[in-house]
Amino acid sequence: MKTVLLAMPLLAVGVMTVGCTASPTSSAASPTASATASSVSSGAASSSPAAAGSSSGPAAAPTCTSADLQASLGGGTGTGMSQNHTGLQLRNTGLSACTLYGYPGVSWVAGADGHQVGAAAERQPEVTGGAAKIVILAPHALASAPLDIVAAAAIPSQECKPVPVRGLRVYPPGEKAALFLPLPTASGGYGECSLAAKQPTLIVGYLEPGVQPGGGGSS
Repeated sequence: MKTVLLAMPLLAVGVMTVGCTASPTSSAASPTASATASSVSSGAASSSPAAAGSSSGPAAAPTCTSADLQASLGGGTGTGMSQNHTGLQLRNTGLSACTLYGYPGVSWVAGADGHQVGAAAERQPEVTGGAAKIVILAPHALASAPLDIVAAAAIPSQECKPVPVRGLRVYPPGEKAALFLPLPTASGGYGECSLAAKQPTLIVGYLEPGVQPGGGGSS
């Protein structure tokens, strides 16, 4: 599934230039609407520490930017009774190797204005014996993070009023510009809560080389 960088201004090709914080709870944006300064805290703030382990590749590869990446879904164990266990994939579409480290920021997009609905994805805990490491992506290679999408209909009605969604806004780790992944609501498909649910509806793990499944925490 092809993704696009969020555009700014309307209908112009570009990237968002507002900043993000370490919190994974920003408001959403759309591929045709720019975000405000209060809408960017869902970008994952993990950066590549020198002490972290890395996959094989050029030692001096720069950090991947949103302009280098394309987002898609794939891998994982598939649909369960109340949630879909999949993988959020980031592919290097650039001409040279680059690195990723940590957790992407993910949130639902809804409405013509591309506003966020529901909370941004919670992070899966690191499992015993596992931890995020620097991933070096060669051109055309991909990394993925486990992503659980909980069906809004499975949450008690007093906590969740399901509303249609357009897709996912994705921040690569440490990036200020977001990618948009179309994932519109269909009959029996994805939805999001218009109220603050006690349980998360999006749960994301850290990035690892290749396609899910492959660690990143337990759901």
